[in-house]
Amino acid sequence: MQETKTLDAFRAEVRAWLETNCPPEMRLAVRGEDDICWGGRNAQLSAPQRLWLQRMGERGWTVPTWPREYGGGGLSADEARVLAQEMRALHCRSPLA
Repeated sequence: MQETKTLDAFRAEVRAWLETNCPPEMRLAVRGEDDICWGGRNAQLSAPQRLWLQRMGERGWTVPTWPREYGGGGLSADEARVLAQEMRALHCRSPLA
């Protein structure tokens, strides 16, 4: 029961963060090859793509289950699943294709 409450609290935190931090343009369907963020040193990103990638990267959510010391989010498998579910529910694109 405690784990469910913890995941419910995490879900609410994730949803609030995504609603605040995901640029509206990153909630729209991908319009073509140029609208996909592949990352990399020489990536040509739009301002909303760059902002979304930066914000998700700061949280470690570009690789949510990696350990924090390696740049990840340190999330458990259940927490990563919640993150993915909330991103889908809010139509948030993955910061990396």
